[in-house]
Amino acid sequence: MPSALPGRRDTLHASPGVLALGAAACLLVAAAPLRANTEDAELIYECGLAMQFAEKEDIQLPVSSNRAMGHFAEVTRNDSNLRNEADRQVRAVWDGMRKSDGRPALERYVLSVAQDCSDLYVELAERDAAAVEGELNSLGTLSAAALRSYATRTGDLGEIANYLVYNYPYGKDLFKPNEDGDLLGQLVVEAGASGLRRWSDEAIYAIANKHYWQYNPPATRLVDAEYRRRMRMMRQTQSEAQRWAQRAADDRAAQARRANAPYVGSLGSGSSSRPKPGSGVVVCTTYKGTGGGRVCKED
Repeated sequence: MPSALPGRRDTLHASPGVLALGAAACLLVAAAPLRANTEDAELIYECGLAMQFAEKEDIQLPVSSNRAMGHFAEVTRNDSNLRNEADRQVRAVWDGMRKSDGRPALERYVLSVAQDCSDLYVELAERDAAAVEGELNSLGTLSAAALRSYATRTGDLGEIANYLVYNYPYGKDLFKPNEDGDLLGQLVVEAGASGLRRWSDEAIYAIANKHYWQYNPPATRLVDAEYRRRMRMMRQTQSEAQRWAQRAADDRAAQARRANAPYVGSLGSGSSSRPKPGSGVVVCTTYKGTGGGRVCKED
């Protein structure tokens, strides 16, 4: 387990929840990394270490520790000296907490830090998404950045495909700006063969038969393969339905032939071909000529 906490705060030692106030402020410095001070960097680094510890404990957080560590690298511009100093400060304070309060108390604190930081990164992502996802391109539809933001936030790549084929049912004009069409090709590759099976028929059929990206051979191969798979399944389904219908028709015809067949008697040796009186067998006789017809009676 990590062994330390940012060295500034006796208040944090007394009240772990206070970290959220400091972390909330530090998350806002991402827009101006060059102005971030050492204390901001320590807070972000502490978030990363705490989230890494939670992951090692198999605790599912809505945000990966990679987000915090990436944020730290952005804020510090990958300055190794700042990283070493932040690591030293965090571990020193966590060591002090472990010695004074015990390991269980320290672990509870670290996990609360991880949850607070993760929640704050979720809020930050939602604010960013709200700002980006309303952007329109020059054609009046959602921009590639807006669609990518939606994909990152929801993971629903198929819905983006539905949106694009709905707005561009005849494909994209590849001689015009086509960031959204190229994004669609990237999403196809990200979804992979298994992911494409969850996309709608409308999306797959349109993408397979129209042009949406300039050049993306992996995406083209994936869509073509999924399109052929669906066509093959459709043909098999239609053929199977036809076979079932034919078998049912044959069975009904056979039953009708048996119901209309004249009685031919028993195949037993030496016995009469007529049923015994009182057997309950119905015998039908067909008479030809004028006044003829078919007469059935129980023998």
